[in-house]
Amino acid sequence: MRDAKGFTVAVPAGWLREEAAAGVFYRSPDRTALVQIFQVSEPELTPLAAVQGASTYLRAQTTGYEEIRVGPAVGAPEGGELVYEYDSAESHGRRRGVERVFVAGDGKKWAVLTAGPAPDWTLTQSHHQAALAAFRPTGG
Repeated sequence: MRDAKGFTVAVPAGWLREEAAAGVFYRSPDRTALVQIFQVSEPELTPLAAVQGASTYLRAQTTGYEEIRVGPAVGAPEGGELVYEYDSAESHGRRRGVERVFVAGDGKKWAVLTAGPAPDWTLTQSHHQAALAAFRPTGG
């Protein structure tokens, strides 16, 4: 799907697009799962520093936050990746998310974040991999 905010990404059919200050969200119709895309605007941050900072922020701001893993992205060591869980009313319990930050072909740092109910982690991972595989900046 080509987005007006300057990128192409794959999201499941039927998911609804929303724009917010924190980026573009695609949400499942029942709102239990999401894909979020945004640019990392701090030029000094490496992808790894960006996800480490995200973990620090989430720990302070998010109910029930638990960092599962933060480090180089699996299969893409130039990127940074954070896996975490938190309490989510939308997901009716624990929500597990994965955020990957990387430098795209346009030279900008982008983040692709995918989250869903913790028991559906395998499905969330497949949505994340599809979004990453299809992601392309479009210069918009």
